[in-house]
Amino acid sequence: MENTINPKKKTLKIVGNVVFWVVLVLVLVYSALALFSEKDDNMTSVFGISSLTVQSGSMSPTFDEGDLIFVKTNFDVAKIKADFEAGKTVVITFKAIEGGETYYNTHTVIDVREVGSLTWFDTRGDAAPLDEIDHVLSTSIVGVWNGTSWSGWGTFLDSFIGFLKSSVGFLLFIVLPCLIFLVYEIIRFTKIYSQYQVQKSIGDRVKFQEEALAIARAQLEAEKKQAEEEQK
Repeated sequence: MENTINPKKKTLKIVGNVVFWVVLVLVLVYSALALFSEKDDNMTSVFGISSLTVQSGSMSPTFDEGDLIFVKTNFDVAKIKADFEAGKTVVITFKAIEGGETYYNTHTVIDVREVGSLTWFDTRGDAAPLDEIDHVLSTSIVGVWNGTSWSGWGTFLDSFIGFLKSSVGFLLFIVLPCLIFLVYEIIRFTKIYSQYQVQKSIGDRVKFQEEALAIARAQLEAEKKQAEEEQK
C-alpha cells in the first residue's frame, strides 16, 4: 500500500512553516534594529545610515514625494564643505523649526559661508524658486544624502510601519502568529510524546515477553537436566 499524505495536513504544515518564518524574520528585524540602531536628533540610524520618506516634491527630479532616501548620519562638516568646493553636488538633511515643531529638510547645497567661527550652508530644493533659500548652520545638519533613493517606497513603508505600531497591526502580525506557533508546537509536542509512550509501551511489552520466554526456557532446561540425571 502506498503512503499518502493528507492534503489538509500538508497545507497546515506549510502554513505553520510560513508563520514560523514570518515571526522569526520579524523578531530578528526588531532585534537587529534594537541592537544596532542609534537614535539621535529623533532619527533612528543603523550602522550610520538613516532612511527618510520624502514629504514634498521640492527636490524633484532628484527624488520625488513618497520616495525613500538614505542619508549618512556619520559625516564630517569639513568634508561636506570640501566636496562642495570641489564641484560635487552635495545634498544635506537638516533640522528646521516652524511653529514650534521640528522637522527635517533635505536640500542641495548651493553655497558655503564662513561667518566668524560659524559655518553656514545655503541650500535650495532642486524644484524650488531661485529665491527660496534656506540658511543652515552646520550644527543643524543631521545627515548627508548618499545618492540612494527608492521610488515610492517611503509611502508604503510609512503606512506599513504605522499599521504595525497600531494595536490591530501588532495583534495580527506579532501576537497572533506567536500564539498560533505556540499552539502548533504544543500540539506537535503532545503528538510526539504520545507516539513515544506508545513505542515505549510496545518495547516494554516485548522486553517482558522476551524475559518471560528466557525464564521459561531456563526452567525447561533445568527440568530436562534433572530428568536425565534421575534416569541415570
